[in-house]
Amino acid sequence: MSPEQPIQQASRRNALPGVMMSEIARLEQITAQLMAVQKLWNDPGREHHLADALASSRNAWDAIQAALAEGVLSLPADVQHNLLIVSVYADSKISACESIPSADALASLIALTHTLTGSLREWRVAA
Repeated sequence: MSPEQPIQQASRRNALPGVMMSEIARLEQITAQLMAVQKLWNDPGREHHLADALASSRNAWDAIQAALAEGVLSLPADVQHNLLIVSVYADSKISACESIPSADALASLIALTHTLTGSLREWRVAA
């Protein structure tokens, strides 16, 4: 172990809660964006708004997967594992909404994102 390693580890640990909180805030914004599309499902511009919302959602989930791969989230191993599984599942929901857009598919993605966001927020408060 080099003398710098404890310092690097300590500074890394201190930065981690901010990373998770920013991802939680981002998922909350995306949930609101998806809900706005759902609310205006029959509007003429829905396709464009849906595409934007799904792209934002995919970017957020990709960022979470990247953070997990880089080991920059201060979550227990089992929570990280479950978050990875949920992120892959979310990606499949996004793909389903892209390939065959439906209000039901969108509602499922909204529920998943909203529930996970709430769970992560509660976990961070408890931690």
